[in-house]
Amino acid sequence: MGNNCVGPSAAGQNGFFANVALWRPRPADAAPPALPPRSSAPSDQAPEPVTIPPSEHSSHHSSRSADPSTPTAAAEQPANKAAPKVKRVQSAGLLADSVLKRDVNTARLKDLYTIGKKLGQGQFGTTYLCVEKATGREFACKSIAKRKLLTQEDVEDVRREIQIMHHLAGHANVVSIVGAYEDAVAVQLVMELCAGGELFDRIIQRGHYSEKAAAQLARVIVGVIEACHSLGVMHRDLKPENFLFIHQKEDSPLKAIDFGLSIFFKPGETFTDVVGSPYYVAPEVLMKHYGREVDVWSAGVIIYILLSGVPPFWDESEQGIFEQVLKGDLDFSSEPWPNISESAKDLVRKMLIRDPKKRLTAHEALCHPWVCVDGVAPDKPLDSAVLSRLKQFSAMNKLKKMALRVVIAESLSEEEIAGLKEMFKMLDTDNSGHITLEELKTGLQRVGA
Repeated sequence: MGNNCVGPSAAGQNGFFANVALWRPRPADAAPPALPPRSSAPSDQAPEPVTIPPSEHSSHHSSRSADPSTPTAAAEQPANKAAPKVKRVQSAGLLADSVLKRDVNTARLKDLYTIGKKLGQGQFGTTYLCVEKATGREFACKSIAKRKLLTQEDVEDVRREIQIMHHLAGHANVVSIVGAYEDAVAVQLVMELCAGGELFDRIIQRGHYSEKAAAQLARVIVGVIEACHSLGVMHRDLKPENFLFIHQKEDSPLKAIDFGLSIFFKPGETFTDVVGSPYYVAPEVLMKHYGREVDVWSAGVIIYILLSGVPPFWDESEQGIFEQVLKGDLDFSSEPWPNISESAKDLVRKMLIRDPKKRLTAHEALCHPWVCVDGVAPDKPLDSAVLSRLKQFSAMNKLKKMALRVVIAESLSEEEIAGLKEMFKMLDTDNSGHITLEELKTGLQRVGA
């Protein structure tokens, strides 16, 4: 992988199941496999910057861009893809007849697995628990409805997601794909089950936290990016929700999930699709001219939140967040930053440089003294206010995601509906049936207390 500092590297073993024969592994130093033409062709000229849209939840995204409020669950690999904004093909049904491009006489998912409870839902599909009949082992099954694959680009995106997951197979911190199946109505991806919860939830549950612990998490996150980039893959949607733990034990591995927006790239290649999530999107994405450096920016945002409990660029609206990403100043003067080590601040500054040419590469970030093994990150506990703010930030994101699902009329499970009712009752302190801004602030303070 070219990483002489720290971090796991992608193993040489391909990890394929015999029944998945669409893609073949290749050496790490080989060129990425040929793919169908992309909508975002390489360009040496920067196009017009994106016009920052109003705060509609999907207005700033292009085809398959990540919805900032797509639901996730503690044990899911989310199937989140936003509605495409490209011309529909004449016959979407015929187009999606054979998404996986292989013999239809392959084993059916239900012949090998028992489908269990729903773990999560995204715009293009649903994630279920599934149990392998032969062994009783549990996995996650991401089912992508063919009726929602409306364009050739949507179909190619699904193929590319599977291809990239196989391409990264064997890396200790990347979720494993077990098999890909297809029937008349859906494409199903069977994956390793991540039942240990989201990154932030684990930190909050522990109740104690230090810079050293944050540095260990940062090492995993940046290590995944370095591995992806060395294999010619750009993730493009790195955020805390896309890092899950395998199990509840203290030593659980942390895994990167959801490669739905990931793409192969060549050195020097640039892209124009506006994709990602508002808090974590790099400024050059909003300017529609970017390369692999965007992943380092997103990781820098995650590390900033790990150390302070709040994102570096924030606002009450999506448009405001984008404006802050483009023009806002990094705050290292407010609490807890005066008590954070200079080495940590140095790393974050260098990962959040707006000029991608001056930004640290993933490999350089891995070699930074604060991140590397036995580095300088102090083991002193961080201020309790960091955990409190992290809890508030996480709770607010979950509330927004669930509320958006209600607004766009997505189906909620009885358990989710009950949870939403309880959350509403907690916030509606005067039992008026409405939540005021003051009640929302008070409720979030209680959640974070």
